[in-house]
Amino acid sequence: MLNGNVEPAGAARQALPEVSFQPLHERIREDIINGVLPEGSWLKTHDLARRYEVSTNPIREALHQLSGEGFVIIHRNRGARVRTLDEAFVRNIFDIRALIEPYLVSLFVEQATEEDLAAMEQVQVRIEARPSDQIELDRLDDAFHGIMYDRHFNQEALAIRQRHSEVVRGLARRYPVSPARRVAMIREHRAIMEAVARHDVKATQDIVEKHARAAERNLIQRMRQAIKGSPSAWSE
Repeated sequence: MLNGNVEPAGAARQALPEVSFQPLHERIREDIINGVLPEGSWLKTHDLARRYEVSTNPIREALHQLSGEGFVIIHRNRGARVRTLDEAFVRNIFDIRALIEPYLVSLFVEQATEEDLAAMEQVQVRIEARPSDQIELDRLDDAFHGIMYDRHFNQEALAIRQRHSEVVRGLARRYPVSPARRVAMIREHRAIMEAVARHDVKATQDIVEKHARAAERNLIQRMRQAIKGSPSAWSE
């Protein structure tokens, strides 16, 4: 838990500047992902204001943003707490994802154009170049799926998926994708593209669901390996 003796994250300051909540919430999220702000710990606005050298208003805005992304739970009249990102929570996220993504992709498959397929190919080629850092891989994977989902009319479903994607990306940075999973992801993406090119809705839905479940299994495996302190030679 944070306490009154929390040290500032940067150099000494003479003022409390107001800053945009966007970069601030990313800094707090980074500290949650890295364990600087431990899971289950209470986040006091005044302690965070001292740590990040800002006033309390940007802190409150950042915590609400992180609540929307799933990293923080805000309890009425009690404050904010870092969510415990455990195996049960991951399973819940992917249970929802395995339902939402096949639903979202169906409309795209029916309407996909040659330009859409070309856009997917362009992103996929970059994924297959095996970017060296997890952040870039996550960005490209999000772009690949965004081509299929982002034009859907159901903004509520998109918002749920986006919120869960933020959490999954955060966990992927803590538990990087294994080499075997990266190879499998490439294969699954290619299968998705082939089904889309055929305008085969059912086949695409099935592959997308299996794709989500494979990501779930690999992430949970990596989490378990990290708890055991085993070497990071994970299978798919």
